[in-house]
Amino acid sequence: MSWMVDRPLNQFALPRGWAGRLAGWVMARTNGTEVAEVLGVLGPVRGLAVLEVGFGPGLLCKALTRADAVVTGVDPSAVMLRQARRRAPAARLRLGSAAETGGANGEFELVVSMNNLPMWPDLDAALDELHRVIRPGGRLVLAWHGGTEPTAMARGMLLPDTATERVLAELRARFARAELAKTAHCEIFAADR
Repeated sequence: MSWMVDRPLNQFALPRGWAGRLAGWVMARTNGTEVAEVLGVLGPVRGLAVLEVGFGPGLLCKALTRADAVVTGVDPSAVMLRQARRRAPAARLRLGSAAETGGANGEFELVVSMNNLPMWPDLDAALDELHRVIRPGGRLVLAWHGGTEPTAMARGMLLPDTATERVLAELRARFARAELAKTAHCEIFAADR
């Protein structure tokens, strides 16, 4: 279940079995532009301790390790863990979730999550956990499908205004600053601790 919808989620939320492997294949072939846009928003990551939440098939993990970040990642899917380990062998990847990262207090300078925010079961628990693992002065970046030029597929997945407003309100309650920005294909929530 999701904090945003009152129905069970599909294979893209928690990939498992052969359908999960197929979902990972689809994500790996459709999220490349969004990965590039998120990297552009993050700026230089060389040497930063980065946590990626919900790494999926590992595209962003791979890009972050190539940019010389020290990457840790958590995802609740064993199928995605296997796919991501093949793409990003230098990253420290494990099973986990936004609400249970396994990270230490203030362990990360940057926490990033791409295309899984609405799939989290408990928004409050997740944001509390992410705030906990970000060191003072660190940053949280949450990206979701959309932006100023959403793809045809993304148009069916846009966040409703009520969800966007709730995410911003919850971020502002926990972080020193929070804002929403748009790239061509992403809605990006950014918060500074």
